[in-house]
Amino acid sequence: MTLRSLNNKSKMQQFLLVFAYTLFLLFLQSLWISQMSYPAMRADLFLPLMFGIATIWPPLASLAWAFLWGFVVDNFAGKFWGFHVGSYVVAVCLVYAASEKFELQNPLYQMLLVGICATGQSLVLGLFLLIEPHSLIGVSAIWQDLLVRSLFIMLLSPFIIYPVSDGRRSVL
Repeated sequence: MTLRSLNNKSKMQQFLLVFAYTLFLLFLQSLWISQMSYPAMRADLFLPLMFGIATIWPPLASLAWAFLWGFVVDNFAGKFWGFHVGSYVVAVCLVYAASEKFELQNPLYQMLLVGICATGQSLVLGLFLLIEPHSLIGVSAIWQDLLVRSLFIMLLSPFIIYPVSDGRRSVL
């Protein structure tokens, strides 16, 4: 057995672990998070996951992963197709753009960058909800829920990123 085959085996194991963790988050988000009665607590668990994947995989693989799972989540969402694909791809691109300036293994920087992405996601979602006909819910309540949602995603991000992070080294 050569060193190269051991390296490929570890890459395959890493891929399978990331795949299993992604499926776990998909089931968690679709069966539990999306059913929460308070809209502000309906966090997008995939946004921080894409951040974590971008720190351990090369750019093309990370972008493909973000596109694939954004497509899957968009199909489960049913409305506003392309929203998750776009936000996950932007999150991956932000990781690579910020990798030269920030230490991406630091949980505070992770929270900051995921918070920026979540705020951008909430802005786009809020503008979509302004166009979408809705009941007597006030516009200020929608924006307040979206702000709380962004903060919630930001606070969850280190816990979601940790299982996929590589603490010993960064691929970037």
